Amino acid sequence: MLATSMSVGAANAMAEDVARNVTGSVTSNAAVADGRVSRPEKVVSSRVTIGVIRWDAWFDDKVNPYEKNLADKKWHGRLPFYAKVISDTEVQMHGDTQEAVDQEIDYAKAGGIDYFAFLYYWKGLRDDGFEHDYMNRARRLYLTSKHKRDINFCLIGNPNQTEYEFREWLDMMQEPNYQKVAGGRPLVYLMFWPNESAGKIFGTVEKARAHMDSLRKQVMATGQKNPYFVALTEQAQAGATAAADAGLDAISAYTSFGGPDYAGLCAAHVKHWDAMKATGKKVVPNLSAGWGGPRDNKGDTMQPKPSELAAHVRSARVWIDANPDTAEARTMLFYAWNEVDEGGWLVPDKGQGAAKLDAIREVVKERDR
Repeated sequence: MLATSMSVGAANAMAEDVARNVTGSVTSNAAVADGRVSRPEKVVSSRVTIGVIRWDAWFDDKVNPYEKNLADKKWHGRLPFYAKVISDTEVQMHGDTQEAVDQEIDYAKAGGIDYFAFLYYWKGLRDDGFEHDYMNRARRLYLTSKHKRDINFCLIGNPNQTEYEFREWLDMMQEPNYQKVAGGRPLVYLMFWPNESAGKIFGTVEKARAHMDSLRKQVMATGQKNPYFVALTEQAQAGATAAADAGLDAISAYTSFGGPDYAGLCAAHVKHWDAMKATGKKVVPNLSAGWGGPRDNKGDTMQPKPSELAAHVRSARVWIDANPDTAEARTMLFYAWNEVDEGGWLVPDKGQGAAKLDAIREVVKERDR
């Protein structure tokens, strides 16, 4: 785990260094020399999109340990807007209602978010009675919302799917608001857990490549363009290996780790973007809305101030502009919309309201001028 620290001023200075290189008005190699950013490739002007990971464990069921994680009053400030505080030791977090999802769409749109990246879960009970399929409730409510066209969506799934699961993916890709990148290609993120590889998942590298080739053909047979598959891995080289073995288009990460504060966390992410670029693969920069909470007892030491969050988004946008060949999809992926108990969330909460989204909106206004 990295222990690098970077202030808001340093983060903004990093963005300014890159911006000078991009515009060509000033040739500054400081950010390149000290490893904060990669050397810019060339200038581009098309729009950069922002996606947010949705981990929708906030549903009404008798077995939901994640809701219980936030029961103590010391965590109540991070509860989503739709949560109810029953007492100092009990909460209800039922985000699986049409009203809650519709409001989330409104908040995300107002905050400059372009798409939700929904984790796709399989059906089946965990040993403790937790039903994985309930994690899909919010996505289904999004798809039935009258407001769904206000914000796009895409999927995060396992590399290997059953025929039934992929048929459901194909159906969802026909939605007019399914997120497209790189000239209209449907965006799909594939999760590779630590110590997983394409060969290990499928048995051989050849089987992995054949599976992905088959998925591409099935998507294109529906009239869609060649899908843009992005590997999510913890380490950059693991992502590069997965992309090479399975024939994927780019690499990214669910999240990256650093500290001891949010500035250090952001610095670790910037370092990871450059590490991914160094592999020679295409890159979708991953961002963090924070880390730490009741799962690891790290408290709020890595939670951002709105200004720090804005600086993080700005640095990612400028990195994408500075590396257009590597970041051809021109999108960034945020951890997360609602990983509330693990520590990364943008969803408006009972402590700060929509302050995080307000900060992102201001950066988006800069982008759209």
